[in-house]
Amino acid sequence: MAGNKVLIGTVPLESFLLFLFTFILTLIVGNVAYVVMRRLLDGRLSRHHSKILARATHYTVLFGGIYLGIHNVLGKDLTAFAASLGVFSIALAFSSQQIIQNLVAGVLIAIERPIRLEEWIEVGGAPETGVCKVKDITLTTTVLRNINGRLIYLPNSVLLSSRIINYSKSGFVELPVQLTIPYGSDLKKIKRIVLAVADENAWILPNVPIEEKSMMTQLLEMPRFKRVFEPDFYVTMFEPKVLIADISGSKITLSIRIWLREVN
Repeated sequence: MAGNKVLIGTVPLESFLLFLFTFILTLIVGNVAYVVMRRLLDGRLSRHHSKILARATHYTVLFGGIYLGIHNVLGKDLTAFAASLGVFSIALAFSSQQIIQNLVAGVLIAIERPIRLEEWIEVGGAPETGVCKVKDITLTTTVLRNINGRLIYLPNSVLLSSRIINYSKSGFVELPVQLTIPYGSDLKKIKRIVLAVADENAWILPNVPIEEKSMMTQLLEMPRFKRVFEPDFYVTMFEPKVLIADISGSKITLSIRIWLREVN
């Protein structure tokens, strides 16, 4: 206590309480700004770009409010304030290194756009995520939902340094399915049933609607697909296949190879 003033460190109690009020108000205004921006932009831009601009506005409000609180309310110079923290500032510097890496990675993801919202992807390396849908992309973290419904929060720096498989951008993808049957089963009958079921599914190639056949043909003519497939590759060669993968003891393992025209 100095004179009649109550101090918290070197800051008067009144200034400290005003800083807390400013900080809380900044959080509220930042969240409101995010919601308002989403409502204004969702009808005009894609969900991906709408979220990026709304989050940029949100973080700008937060940074501006905290800066004003420290500089104007507490009367502290940010450089001197950080230096006065001593050991805490060193620890903060080490912890902020990872944050900065994630921020830079988040900016690169926004620019290069290797993934977008609602796309199906798989992240390899460590950790492996399996097939997941992209639910959210923030400046520091990407949120994925796997096929079991679990949410995976992946730091952007980890995501960007890992191998990313984007199934949604591939156009079509081969899906292997394992089927185990008893030894001595009627393989021809099982094959007929599998092929009949595949033939009834509109998402399994070569079951392409007439209006989309020309699009599929154009897709196969693209240079990136020509490098993968032979020049005489046709849509009819996407026919489902039923192969024997393994025979052991009293069971037979079949490998069913089907092509999906779109991942959804």
